[in-house]
Amino acid sequence: MSATPTVSGSDAPRARKDAVRNRAILLETADRLIAIRGLDVTFHQLAAAAGMGVGTVYRHFADKEALLGALIEQRFDTARDIMLAAEQVADPIEALRAAIVRTCEYHFSDRALWQAMMSAAKRNQELARERLLPVITRIVARARASGRLRDDFTATDFPMIFLLTGNLGYPVDIRPDLWRRYVESIIDGFMLQDSDRVGTAAPAAPTEDEVERILSCIE
Repeated sequence: MSATPTVSGSDAPRARKDAVRNRAILLETADRLIAIRGLDVTFHQLAAAAGMGVGTVYRHFADKEALLGALIEQRFDTARDIMLAAEQVADPIEALRAAIVRTCEYHFSDRALWQAMMSAAKRNQELARERLLPVITRIVARARASGRLRDDFTATDFPMIFLLTGNLGYPVDIRPDLWRRYVESIIDGFMLQDSDRVGTAAPAAPTEDEVERILSCIE
């Protein structure tokens, strides 16, 4: 692959600006393509969709792993923004529920990258600790201080809820909101007051066909 061309001092700021713009376009295009086609998108397909040469793609990302790493990092930034917004909800229990449910909504809107995040979960632990743990810890502490949440609910319950319900996002031919039944049920189980439970407002149980489709994705 050809080296990046040398630029003069006067052209350097413009070159940096172009590089930043190209990287943003590539990430946005990759995000869109992966959401449609899955993780098998090639650099040639990405370059064509972004209107750039494949060499430009390689100058920004050495390989597919580097590209996915950059997209996953963006996902953590967005997840942090979602949780920071949930933290502003006045009621501490509603803030906790919003943090969990809205993050799940975001994850399930992009199954392919959710799958990539889970496949590299150990490698992403440091990102999660750095960007998500502080705000999660504050949300949980406020909810527990209200006296309406079980004392044994901790920040580590967040990733477990996401992991336990993650497979419900893979099949495309089941109800898209089925995951809510289980996320809401888990949250309800930690509530100390009936008034804080969603209960029967959650989606109905899966049909036998839906169960078969879900199981086929995890065999």
